[in-house]
Amino acid sequence: MKEVQNKNHTDEAKRLNEELDQNLKDLQPESKEAFQGFEVKEEKNEKKKKAKKKKTPKQIIKRVIIVLAVIILLPCAAIVGMWALGKGSLFGGKMKMSKNVDGVKVQNQGDLVIYNGHKYQYNKDITSILFMGVDRDKINTDEEYLKKHGAGQSDTLFLAAVNTSTGKISLINVPRDIMAYVKTYDENGKYSGRKLRQLCLAYAYGDGKAKSCKNAVDAVSKVLYGIPIDSYMSINLSAISVLNDAVGGVNVQVIGDLTSVDPTLKEGANVTLLGGQAETYVRSREFDPLDANMARMQRQQQYITAFAQKALQEMKGDLTLPLDLLNLVSENSVTNLSAPKITYLATKVSGSSFSSDNIYSIDCDIKEGETGYAEYYPDETKLFEMILKVFYTQIS
Repeated sequence: MKEVQNKNHTDEAKRLNEELDQNLKDLQPESKEAFQGFEVKEEKNEKKKKAKKKKTPKQIIKRVIIVLAVIILLPCAAIVGMWALGKGSLFGGKMKMSKNVDGVKVQNQGDLVIYNGHKYQYNKDITSILFMGVDRDKINTDEEYLKKHGAGQSDTLFLAAVNTSTGKISLINVPRDIMAYVKTYDENGKYSGRKLRQLCLAYAYGDGKAKSCKNAVDAVSKVLYGIPIDSYMSINLSAISVLNDAVGGVNVQVIGDLTSVDPTLKEGANVTLLGGQAETYVRSREFDPLDANMARMQRQQQYITAFAQKALQEMKGDLTLPLDLLNLVSENSVTNLSAPKITYLATKVSGSSFSSDNIYSIDCDIKEGETGYAEYYPDETKLFEMILKVFYTQIS
């Protein structure tokens, strides 16, 4: 019985082995074909990859255009960004009428004015910048130097009123010797109250930098009935020739005889001022007559008119010119005019014209003070009417 069972087991094992061998034979060709198919697919994928690496001329041109567009648009986006920031930071001040004029009614601190039967509205599209020329060769903030020599004085003051709606620029030439109630400080920087002083001394009561500029801004604003002054810039003597030469020199017809300081500066001569000549022309004056500064102010107005005309002409082809000029005098100037502010203003005034009609002078009565120095007292009625013309809009 056991022998029969063993024989049956042997036959069954043999049969199973035969079936397994047959199945393996059946699978081999199929597996080979599958493997071969896989190899074919791999070859196709490699060919596709190689094909992708080869760009057509049309694709290359498209990529070049995209790269160029990015290069062009990035600076444009930066300018737009600075433009928006500049606009937002230029209009911080509010009108606060600081003086009374006979026959004038003031509402909302001077936002609305009634004068000679007419109503005037303060123009909030105007931003003001005070430019100061300081009688120092360089900025020096050393405490010992300041105690001994002071911060300097603002020999020249021009208030620029820029109408950002129309692009018009108006300049008010503010006499350095006009009398104003200036914030004064002692040697230790302690506030000593407001005192009647020549306007140029407001800058001296400071640190030769931002504090001096802000004190001058405050004093000028008081003289001009509280007009808000949003920005300031002071430049030292060294900056004048740099700015002058940056626009290729400035052409003037010489006012007065300055041959004692420069033989080429004969009265009536047409001269293109270069280098130190520009400083000589705008700073030279006689010291004896009380009204000696008036002749110098005439030359300054003439020079600024010619400089502005040339700069505005160049700006039509290059809006970055104001930023370039600012960078050139960065070591010899103090300002709160940021790149965004300048960019915004440049876009607003680039198409504007400028002439002597854009400059306003303040009529003053000139007297000799107790110290022997000239004191300028403005004609308040004429000054107020000038403020209305520059900063207000007649609404009735």
